[in-house]
Amino acid sequence: MLRRPSDAIVVEATVLEELPSLLYRLELSNKSQVLAHGAGLAQRDARNAAGTQRNWVRLLPGDRVEVEFAEHDPTRARILRKLV
Repeated sequence: MLRRPSDAIVVEATVLEELPSLLYRLELSNKSQVLAHGAGLAQRDARNAAGTQRNWVRLLPGDRVEVEFAEHDPTRARILRKLV
């Protein structure tokens, strides 16, 4: 499970494009754009105590994701999970 500080800002966004090195350009609901990296997308399987990871979650333009903003830079975020 990901540990987040209690004051972390978590919002929903839409993927606009995939960039090199697991970076994504996202659009927020207020139409602003941010860069986000794909941390946490290879989620751990809860059934396996050894911590084996599931397959990579591919993100495509138009996918909705949940992101957490960096405290020091409001233009950068971390993708927490893909929303269904």
